Amino acid sequence: METLVNSDWQQMLEFLRSLYMPCSLDKFPTQILTALPKLVDAEIFGITSFNIRNTTLPRMCTFPQPEVGMAAESFTAQRQNFLAHPVAHHYAKTLDGQALAISDFFSESEFHRQDLLYTGFFQHFGLEDQMMIHFDLPSIANADQFHQEQDQLTLSISRDRRNFTERDRLILNLIRPHLQQAYENLVAFKHCQDELVEQRQATEQAAIISLSIDGKVKWMTQPAENILHHYFQPSKSKIFFPDLLQRWVKSQVFELVQSTKICTAPSSLRLELDGRHLKIQLNYNAELGQIYLLLTETQPIQFSIEALQMLGLTKREAEVLFWVAKDQSTNEVAKQLGMSDRTVKKHLEHIYEKFGVASRLAMVMYVLKHLSIVA
Repeated sequence: METLVNSDWQQMLEFLRSLYMPCSLDKFPTQILTALPKLVDAEIFGITSFNIRNTTLPRMCTFPQPEVGMAAESFTAQRQNFLAHPVAHHYAKTLDGQALAISDFFSESEFHRQDLLYTGFFQHFGLEDQMMIHFDLPSIANADQFHQEQDQLTLSISRDRRNFTERDRLILNLIRPHLQQAYENLVAFKHCQDELVEQRQATEQAAIISLSIDGKVKWMTQPAENILHHYFQPSKSKIFFPDLLQRWVKSQVFELVQSTKICTAPSSLRLELDGRHLKIQLNYNAELGQIYLLLTETQPIQFSIEALQMLGLTKREAEVLFWVAKDQSTNEVAKQLGMSDRTVKKHLEHIYEKFGVASRLAMVMYVLKHLSIVA
């Protein structure tokens, strides 16, 4: 049984160190290939992504000659070419990803008689043998072109002579689970990054201020800054945070810290200026010592036919209610809308039923309350 010496293990550790270094997904194949020559010798090192169901074309990255990979992609564009490779054909049948070489299947003379495989590709680049390992590719959301819609990966080393050893085979078999684990780590990390980007984009659209426990501003989004400048007198300080808010935050946090109730929540601060309404809600994370202010600005709803339709009325019912609320009689509403008195009364009956009221006054008060025009 083949064993590794101390220098082999040292090289293995150096390779694994390179393998687990942080890297973006699109650059990871190159990172693997540039580290591999320190572990095993070969003329060409390659990584191929492909779909075991053959729903997409294989894609290949090679080092140190990228043109070999481009030629291999063209060669494997047809499934019969891809399966002409004995190792690929064996994997497609067995899903055994352990290290195997062309020389495990063909003698030298048999290989040279393979017109499609040897004459069509390997001879052109002066290559006489190739050893490969296969492993699963995790599912990747928003993958780059190399990994998109692929579910398998192949690592290959190609030489200009038939001299692969059992050491080479053992080395590839030993790094195989690490390659898969490194990919799984990278995909998980990418998923976290994508989620953080989504959260950051959502946060930047909201009006949020982050504060330390002593009330100092750590960061604020642009919408929050714009709102502060509207409701408070601007200052020349680099980070604008009004004294009024600072005092309110300190009092709220003091009450929270002193409170023995687990679910105690501070009251919101409400401001009004130029017909615009601002609500500031404080959220306190005791474990992290973080304070977050959420600023929500609302415009008062105008009493209109469109607003009345929001309460579940038809357009005609909303028109009737609009003019009734302006203290017009049934006859005046009928003339205004070009309908009969009877039709107006019928619409009012429908509105009473929807709102659960029995008079015009109750109907109007219902509207004012539910549109937040009056408390």
